[in-house]
Amino acid sequence: MRSWKVMLGLGAACAACCAIPLLAAAGGLAALASALWACADEFIPAAVVLGVIAAGLAGVWWWRKRKATRAGPCGCATSCSTGVEHAKT
Repeated sequence: MRSWKVMLGLGAACAACCAIPLLAAAGGLAALASALWACADEFIPAAVVLGVIAAGLAGVWWWRKRKATRAGPCGCATSCSTGVEHAKT
C-alpha cells in the first residue's frame, strides 16, 4: 500500500472522529431551536425587549463614535497643536 493512501485514510478517520462532537452539538441546537419554535408566541415580549436593548446599545455606540470623530486627534474638543507633546500615563 502506498504511503499517500495510508495518510489519506488516517486523515479521513481523524476528520470523521472530530466531526462526531460537532454533529452532536448541531443536533442538540436543532432540537433546542425546534422546541423554542413550538412555543414562540410566549417569547415574543422577551424578543421585543432584547431588540429594544440592542437598538439602544447600537445607538449609544454610534453616538459615541460620531462624537469621537468630531473631536481632534488627541481626543480634545478643540484642534490640537502639532508642537504640543502629550504626557503618557
